[in-house]
Amino acid sequence: MRKYYKFEIDTMFANILCLVITIIACIPFFIVRKSIDFNIDYKTFGIFFLLYLFWMLLHEALHGIGHILCGVNYKDLSYGANLEKGVLFCLVRKEVSKKDILISLIFPFFFIGIVTYIIGFIIDSPLLIFLSIFNIGGASMDLTMFIQFIKLGNDITYIEPGDGTSFYVMSNHNIDKLIGLKKKEEGEYNSEMFLNRNNKVFDITKTSSILLGILLVCCIILIFL
Repeated sequence: MRKYYKFEIDTMFANILCLVITIIACIPFFIVRKSIDFNIDYKTFGIFFLLYLFWMLLHEALHGIGHILCGVNYKDLSYGANLEKGVLFCLVRKEVSKKDILISLIFPFFFIGIVTYIIGFIIDSPLLIFLSIFNIGGASMDLTMFIQFIKLGNDITYIEPGDGTSFYVMSNHNIDKLIGLKKKEEGEYNSEMFLNRNNKVFDITKTSSILLGILLVCCIILIFL
C-alpha cells in the first residue's frame, strides 16, 4: 500500500546544524588569512547585506533551475517568503521523483556554496568567501534532506503544497524517521489529495513584503550615508 508522510523541519536541529556548518566553513579562511579586518563602515555593511539578500534569492532560484532541468514546468514552481517562520522558498507543487528532488536540493549548495567558496580563495575575495559561507550554512537543511532522501527507496515521490516549512513524501515502504525532520502526519495515499494545491508563481505573505521592504530601505540608507 502506498502511503503519504508529511514532514516539517525541526527548527532547533536546523539552527544548530547551520551554526556548526558555518563555523567549520570559516576555519579555512582564518587559517589562510590568520585574521580579518572588522573595521567595516556603514556603506560596506549595507552593500554586503544587499548582496546577501540577492544571494538568498539566487539560492531559491537555483532550486527552481534544478527542478526545471529535471523536466518540471515552471508553472508548477512557486517562489516566495514566509519570514514569520524564517524562510524563503522555492516549492514544487507537482509530484516529482527522488532524482529530481535530490538534484534540486544540492544545486544551491554546490554552485553558490562550494564552487564560489573555492573561487573566492583563488581570487582572494573575502566578500565572495563569506557570501558562500553563509549560503553553505543556510543550506544545512537542504543537506540534511539530501542525505536522508538518499537512504530512501527509489519509489518515493515528493511534493510541497504548503508554506515552505513542510512537505510530503509518498512511498510504498514505511518511513519511520528522518533525522532533522519531524513526521507530522501519515496515511493512505490517493492521487487526488493534492489536486487543489496553490499554484501561485509568487507567494509572499504580507508581513514578509513589509519586512523585505524595510530591509531594502535600510540597506540603501546605509549605502548612501
